[in-house]
Amino acid sequence: MKKLLSVILAAMMAVSVFAVSLIPAMAEDTVNSPTASTAAPTGPTLEVNGVPTDKDITYTKDENNNSYTFNYVGGGSLLGWEENCKNLGLVEGVDYTAVENADGSFTITLISAKAQNYWDTNKIVIDALVDEGESTTATTATTSKNDSSKAPATGMSSSVLAGSVAVACAGIAVLAATKKKFSE
Repeated sequence: MKKLLSVILAAMMAVSVFAVSLIPAMAEDTVNSPTASTAAPTGPTLEVNGVPTDKDITYTKDENNNSYTFNYVGGGSLLGWEENCKNLGLVEGVDYTAVENADGSFTITLISAKAQNYWDTNKIVIDALVDEGESTTATTATTSKNDSSKAPATGMSSSVLAGSVAVACAGIAVLAATKKKFSE
């Protein structure tokens, strides 16, 4: 009975060593961008004359009809507004409506789920066209998104170490089982 138990234990350890050696091989070589699953602020990308801004444009949401009203609060004279909804394949009147108000504000109403999805994923760009006169705006440093599909380097050495320990234990168990078999 002890011999059978020793052999079964050795076989189980050998199988576990094999399983541990496969773990690094099963890791994905590519990763998807985490932007869809991270808690990032939703809404449009705000720009002034094509330059991203976070202080020169404010907007408020009207909860009743999914409308957003934008106001330009920066320096210079506001000439008008642009949005990229048509470039995204959205149809005005079907997916969204856009209106320049008499007070200089700009209102966009999202009608379709497709338009709301573009809003939630920061793909809609609202651009205030401004005549800044002689003043120059300080250019803000832009960061580039890492679109690489290569996974970052991870510490695979810990799994290799664990596999080595498991192999050593399995070897010891096999030797112990065979030693007991020959001594009896």
